[in-house]
Amino acid sequence: YGGVDTDWYTPEGPKESFFLWMNRWPPAKGYRQAIELARATGIELVMAGEHPHNERFEYQRDCALQAVELARGLPNVRFCWLPKDPDHHTAKRDLYRQARALIYPVQFQEPFGLSQVEALACGTPVIATNFGSVPEIIKHELTGFVCDTMEDLATAVQRVGAIDPAWCRRDAVARFTREVMAG
Repeated sequence: YGGVDTDWYTPEGPKESFFLWMNRWPPAKGYRQAIELARATGIELVMAGEHPHNERFEYQRDCALQAVELARGLPNVRFCWLPKDPDHHTAKRDLYRQARALIYPVQFQEPFGLSQVEALACGTPVIATNFGSVPEIIKHELTGFVCDTMEDLATAVQRVGAIDPAWCRRDAVARFTREVMAG
């Protein structure tokens, strides 16, 4: 994997109160779990991804529409549709910079998960499920939380203030720059 441009993905400004889920729309990426977490805890959750009408594949469009339906009636969940290039990465970076934490409840053995590293580079902790590369990328209780259950995720959102955003940034730069990953 190519690493992250840590000159582009940088912290800036204060964190806001919202938690962020940003990913593609297949169920394995955890949109259902993120919405359930928001329902159970009352956290403000921003769901960011491709607009359903911009999805190239019908399955992805249907999943995005299902996420909207699952969140219907939850005033603490809002959707932020990412623009197409050339503004796509700028919008992602802005959301990472502002979010209190990235919610990353993947449901499969994901081999890397670049959004985890992009968030860390922006000084944003990651609250993730214990699948695939998550425990290799996230240093539990230092750069985020590696969770086994929905209860663990709920506890992590309450404890995320204990994570130092500067430590998240330092760890991303030390381990995931393009130069480090190429080496």
